[in-house]
Amino acid sequence: MTRRVFLILLALALALSAGLVACAPPSEEEEEEETYDLTITSTAGGSVSNPGEDTFTYDEGAVVNLVATPDAGYQFARWTGDLETVACVADSTTAINMNGDYSITANFVKYTPTIAAGEWHTVGVELDGTAVATGWNGDGRCDVEDWTDIVQVAAGYQHTMGLKSDGTLVATGDNSYEQLNVSGWTDIRQVAAGLDHTLGVKSDHSVVATGRNDSGQCNVSDWILDCGVPPC
Repeated sequence: MTRRVFLILLALALALSAGLVACAPPSEEEEEEETYDLTITSTAGGSVSNPGEDTFTYDEGAVVNLVATPDAGYQFARWTGDLETVACVADSTTAINMNGDYSITANFVKYTPTIAAGEWHTVGVELDGTAVATGWNGDGRCDVEDWTDIVQVAAGYQHTMGLKSDGTLVATGDNSYEQLNVSGWTDIRQVAAGLDHTLGVKSDHSVVATGRNDSGQCNVSDWILDCGVPPC
């Protein structure tokens, strides 16, 4: 075989090899990632502020943060729909893991006006979520005129508590036994006030307490109570 013939055959072999490579199917790494649709809606009384309300497409395994925001006069109730990968159905701020096509709804409920009676004062919640109080105002227990977005109130001996729709608390009145020290409490669904102590039930059904404990009235750390919402 002459050198020229050899070079021609080599060129043909290389061209054929390149063609086979070009026509080869893509490897698994080169295939497109799976994507899934997330459809989000809400009932009357609020909206989903993150990521919004529409149909969104995400890569498989993506973790999507969800934030439901109630309107004035309403509070968040729970998520419904395809909930198998939602972290907590009772939490307005939670997340969903995208392992399929999901459709979920944020549910809101209207405030139920409440009223509570203390030793010498009375406090209530109006239809617009503002608080009102009357009676003896010793220690400022009736100073609730600036409270808004309130869903429940509780009246102790000399202090008043207000539960906001976002699960935090406001407080006023006597704090001799630290019964008002609730600034760090979150995710509260019910509040109660005793003589000199305050209690809250969280959405996971656990109970928190602060204040006077001379008779064990704050020994509730192992309690699991019904707070009207499903646990996470």
